[in-house]
Amino acid sequence: MVLFHMSFLEPEIFPFLIAAGLVLFLLVLELLLLTTGLSSGAPAAELGEMPDLDVDLVGMSAPELAAELEVPVDLAAEIEIGLAEAELPEVSGEVASVPSSGGLPDFLGLRKQPLTIWLAIFLALFAGTGLALQSGMMAVFGQMLPRLAAVPLALIPALGLTRTLSGALARLIPRDETAAISERSLGRRRGTVIVGTARRGSPAQVRITDGYGNTHYAMLEPLSDRDEIPQGAEVLVLRPRGGELRLVQLG
Repeated sequence: MVLFHMSFLEPEIFPFLIAAGLVLFLLVLELLLLTTGLSSGAPAAELGEMPDLDVDLVGMSAPELAAELEVPVDLAAEIEIGLAEAELPEVSGEVASVPSSGGLPDFLGLRKQPLTIWLAIFLALFAGTGLALQSGMMAVFGQMLPRLAAVPLALIPALGLTRTLSGALARLIPRDETAAISERSLGRRRGTVIVGTARRGSPAQVRITDGYGNTHYAMLEPLSDRDEIPQGAEVLVLRPRGGELRLVQLG
């Protein structure tokens, strides 16, 4: 095969070898996390075993919320206002009804899989596409493309294939029951914003640990329309009545 005639020390294939190495790293990391119950794809506990944490907090005063959620009174006052706003009828679709699709994350399929799984798929496809491209160039022309030309040529199809494969996996793997379990297990839990800045209409990825010690990843928005929660912030996850999970920044 032509690939075996290419030196693995040649700079033209360095980006693709690095991507392949990162895939192996993510695989080893995922296996290690599985042994400790922290895998991003680890199954949650059975629905029947989940404690019902969806206590209706609407109507509680700030001191009552502070005692119930174990947060300072000033933060509880902000939560009280945010919960009251969440109960208001939907006047316009700009804020109260956030579209479930659109934007770069949806175009790339980032919302369809956990970030680590999406990244592993992309890196594997990028490495495979790049090595196949350089192997073909070597076979036909006797030389490989420069890195600055090869990387974009491999990047574009890799992103497209990643989007397609992520969508296919999302359709094959049922998520309804998992989503219901997450709703029950993640309400009133604490977490950390790990990717992006959370604001209304622009969710950020949050890492949350449930009552069983399992780690979950979710794309969430702030409880209040006015809040912007930066990456690295500690947050409290709440669920307004009949609504989706929302974030309140701690500290």
